[in-house]
Amino acid sequence: MDFNATFPPVESLIPEAARGLNAVMDRLCPGVFAGLLATDGTLLYANRAALDAIGAEPRQVLGRRFDETPWWEACERSREQVREALALAAAGVPARFDVRIGTADRGAIAIDFSLLPILDPEGRVACLVPSARDVSERDHAQRELLRIRHAVEQATDALFQVSADGQVRWVNAAAGRLLGYDIAELLGMRVAQIDAGIAEAEWPDRWQALQALGALRFETWVRHRSGTQIPVDVSISAVQDGEGSFAHVCVDDLRERRAADERIRQLTQHDLLTGLPNRALLADRLEMHLQSGAPSALLAVDLDRFRRVNDGLGSAAGDLLLQAAARRIAAALRPGDWIARPSSDEFVVLLRGVDEPAARRTAQNVLGAFAEPFDLDGETVHLTCSIGIALSPEHGDAVEQLLRRAGAALIRAKAAGRNGLALYRVAPFDEDPERWQLENALRGALARRELALHYQPQCEFRDGRIVGAEALLRWRSPTLGEVAPDRFIPVAEEIGMIGAIGDWVLAEACRQAAAWRRDGLRPLRIAVNLSARQLQQSGLAERVERLLDEQRLQGCALGLEVTEGMLIENLEQACATLARLRALGVEIALDDFGTGYSSLSYLRRLPVDLVKIDRSLVADVTDPRASITRAVIALAQGLDLRVLAEGVETAEQLERLASHGCDLAQGFVLGRPLTAAAFGELLCASDVSKPE
Repeated sequence: MDFNATFPPVESLIPEAARGLNAVMDRLCPGVFAGLLATDGTLLYANRAALDAIGAEPRQVLGRRFDETPWWEACERSREQVREALALAAAGVPARFDVRIGTADRGAIAIDFSLLPILDPEGRVACLVPSARDVSERDHAQRELLRIRHAVEQATDALFQVSADGQVRWVNAAAGRLLGYDIAELLGMRVAQIDAGIAEAEWPDRWQALQALGALRFETWVRHRSGTQIPVDVSISAVQDGEGSFAHVCVDDLRERRAADERIRQLTQHDLLTGLPNRALLADRLEMHLQSGAPSALLAVDLDRFRRVNDGLGSAAGDLLLQAAARRIAAALRPGDWIARPSSDEFVVLLRGVDEPAARRTAQNVLGAFAEPFDLDGETVHLTCSIGIALSPEHGDAVEQLLRRAGAALIRAKAAGRNGLALYRVAPFDEDPERWQLENALRGALARRELALHYQPQCEFRDGRIVGAEALLRWRSPTLGEVAPDRFIPVAEEIGMIGAIGDWVLAEACRQAAAWRRDGLRPLRIAVNLSARQLQQSGLAERVERLLDEQRLQGCALGLEVTEGMLIENLEQACATLARLRALGVEIALDDFGTGYSSLSYLRRLPVDLVKIDRSLVADVTDPRASITRAVIALAQGLDLRVLAEGVETAEQLERLASHGCDLAQGFVLGRPLTAAAFGELLCASDVSKPE
């Protein structure tokens, strides 16, 4: 190599050792840097890899002090280390350390640097040989490893490594927190000491299953240091390393999830106002009891003229009255009797192991409990109740049959003047003349075009704009007048008309949606309630598709609402039908959420887009303690479901629901159900006041 003339050739410094050194060093791989220094630190030679790293030619660096060359300009600390090494090497002491050097195209990189003194035959330092190896990839890998280790140590899930013999060989901090041990105490423990679901003798079988499958997942209980057991979800993966196989175990604490499921279960099975079981739990308990075949009685208890109190003194006073009535009824019962609140002003009592005389005595006790007036925050209210009694097995051994017959007896008690009781009488229709008249009138209502749909607006919280409407069925009979839906729909279900009525509702809702669009009104979604019978029938999705095609509507013009109780009976079939409907673009809503069977695992399976919060939750939303409402909204939105609150009656409820993140609202405060013509006018006026 041709050095600058002012420097002697390498051969003159080390006659034998340096011969051919240039050629060897220049053939080293690009990541290996090498050179030659005089004893005073002057650079005499640098190989091609070192020069290329800084984009320099020999004449630019040779002859300069090694610590003043461009390699060290990127890091002053590295320059100082090199100066110290030069001093030591000049005295015959080699040096090796990691430093950072600057490069032309990669910035500062990490190198493993060595400085070796070369001695002459007399043992004096003749020259110095610097060499370096690019270790930036190793450095990066080490940093990544540290980051991963830090992430693992800080993970919230408890992590374990378990050897093939079932011994814990590593844990993270979260494992110690979960089990109440120091990390050092956990190391060496056996799986059977931690997992309450496995014995020591069973570990080999679990290990063999892990090796065969590669991964396992299950729920179990782990033992805390205090002796308590904690429910957990366990995921195990088989891992191979240089030392053989081990199990990587991830343990997720289920206590919060179980508590949330319990809160949801409590919410879906109990009435929020009184804390009593709701209709869903009533049906479950009654079914279990009837299966035992033990004699029993069902009391249907209705508060006489409750609506007058509610309308006259307000809903707050009505709520207080319902709570007080529930307490009085419960106090009049025997130990072991059971009370539920299936609807607004009606209670149901299950008396176990009684005959007719005992049932009558308990019913008289309940009547007597209403003898004293109620004090509602200073307002004195006199209230009585009426009671219908049905006996099992005499009057039926099926849930709906017994409830229906207790209800028929209740109608007789009210017809007799209220504040009394009546026993169900087995007769064609003598015990329920009103129902006989209603049934006869309902059979011809569809043909006589007495049914109509009213539409209640559904509004966005974001801007108050009407984005949809619920189609609500109404019946005006020439002989009975306006008949409430909760009065005639159960009858329609019982006499087999609900399917035909439901089909008419679907067709009419689609026809009206198309009519509004032809009139130039803004498109919006019409929500229709499906009956259980409709959902169970085959071909529902095909009928809906045909109706949409006939009216030239897209699927997004229609929404279908189902209740949780409808889905439970045949969940797989119901989910398949709803999935086909969603494929058409139809929105699926879960109605009356909070009154049925909801759980996290159940909701994840349902093909729904929207959850409608039950009005009982909406009524409670203004209570500062109403955390359940917030939890329900958060639960639904956590599953990517939109949330609609129904039964919103006050501006305060609207404000609270908006603060909880609710998406949509429906209720009297936003608009009452309207005829199609009136709703069209409302929509037109809304579009004028809120242009797109």
